[in-house]
Amino acid sequence: MSQEILIAILTVMIPAIVTIAGFIIVRQTEKLRAMREQLSEKKCKAYSDAMMLFYTILKDSKLHRPTDNKAMMQKMIDTKKDIFMYGSDKVFRAFNKWLVVAFENNNKSQFDAFMEFVLEMRKDIFNGKTKLTKHDILLNLTQSEEEARKLSD
Repeated sequence: MSQEILIAILTVMIPAIVTIAGFIIVRQTEKLRAMREQLSEKKCKAYSDAMMLFYTILKDSKLHRPTDNKAMMQKMIDTKKDIFMYGSDKVFRAFNKWLVVAFENNNKSQFDAFMEFVLEMRKDIFNGKTKLTKHDILLNLTQSEEEARKLSD
């Protein structure tokens, strides 16, 4: 009789334990997925803000408008923080390299470092799958095959 009671108790408890464990696993999986989505959104925003910073400077330059250095410095600091927090290691290192050469007088090394940074962001966003090259990006920026070729040689 005690064996029958034990079997009855186990018959009730095992499905309950399995159900509770399944619920906990599903809930943790959903939390993990939500955290990954949040990280991905923040990463994309950080990358977008970094590109916006560059394109704002480019636009001001092309329109011969003075750049608001104070606002740009604030955006740069925010971008540095966001790339550090949410960027992949490769993007972070490429960003640092670009920052280091940004103050050199060598346009080619500046553009080369920027192209690496942009390509690393695209690789990170698209899981390593991008067919773009540095030349493609330079062509987009310069809108001149000759100028793009000069900068990529």
